[in-house]
Amino acid sequence: MGFLSSLFGSGDSGKGNVSSADVAQSEKPTAESASKPMVPASRLEDLARALKDATRMSAFSLRIDSDAAPMLTSSKLGGLSYWPRGLDYPEPERQGLSSDERLALLAQLNLADFGGDSKLPDHGLLQFFVTTDDLNGLEFDVPMDAQRHFRVVWHEQIDSSVTAEDVLARGITPAGKDEIFPVRGEHALSVGRTECWMTPADERFDAAFRGVLDKLFGAGFADSERSWTEYLEDDDCDRLYDLLNEGNDQRSLVLGYPYFTQWDPRAGEALDYFDTLLLQIDSDFDNPSKVMWGDSGVGNFFINGEALARGDFSRVLYNWDCY
Repeated sequence: MGFLSSLFGSGDSGKGNVSSADVAQSEKPTAESASKPMVPASRLEDLARALKDATRMSAFSLRIDSDAAPMLTSSKLGGLSYWPRGLDYPEPERQGLSSDERLALLAQLNLADFGGDSKLPDHGLLQFFVTTDDLNGLEFDVPMDAQRHFRVVWHEQIDSSVTAEDVLARGITPAGKDEIFPVRGEHALSVGRTECWMTPADERFDAAFRGVLDKLFGAGFADSERSWTEYLEDDDCDRLYDLLNEGNDQRSLVLGYPYFTQWDPRAGEALDYFDTLLLQIDSDFDNPSKVMWGDSGVGNFFINGEALARGDFSRVLYNWDCY
């Protein structure tokens, strides 16, 4: 099933052919669609390259390193969190949770592993906690950045004298095998540089698409009232989607662009403010017993770019979804 049919089902799209000056004789528009410019199939690869160039971004890929033993302060998924002496371990607000549901470590990033990228603090430990209930920190009746059932914590300094035994002695434990949690066990992460570009999964794609259309076909070609899908035949939508996903690293990331199994949860002011993907953890289809969000889902954390530069993690938007 193609991209469009997977979203809307099969059927007549109602689109005509292309009316651009670049269109070959066989691609001339029908009378019905002549007033609505379309992108010719012959320009799809040009369009994909232009979109990649316009939105290309450096990011960090996260991969499970099965050969490495995760330490207390390692970059890792799950397991025992580092926690310094003299600081209270985070507790979720109890509303909506049973008495035994709690916050557990989802991911921990040792920022020294990221090589001093200017968008990230170059030191300390960044931690992500979510609850062990069946929603894993999602709440549908409060803002998505409320941090009542999830928490993002930055330890600016790491106390190397803190041991695993110290943490356990305070009653802090990893998520248990009988608790509902997307990460099973504890897994060291390897961090690598990568690059990615925007796809239609991102709510900002329509704006990026229109900008590229005007560069390729001339100012005024794009219409702010039309979705990107309205410039292409259904098969061409599928083809563009495939072209944009070729070589695009959108699995588990820090920075870069998100993807979703459903839709981008940001809208309106939230889209403007939460402009930076702080962390994305994808289900690990090579190791589904290690990382799995519901039915093959993905989890995302977003932050404002200026707040990230300040090291302010008080407002983070969290979402996960699955098929």
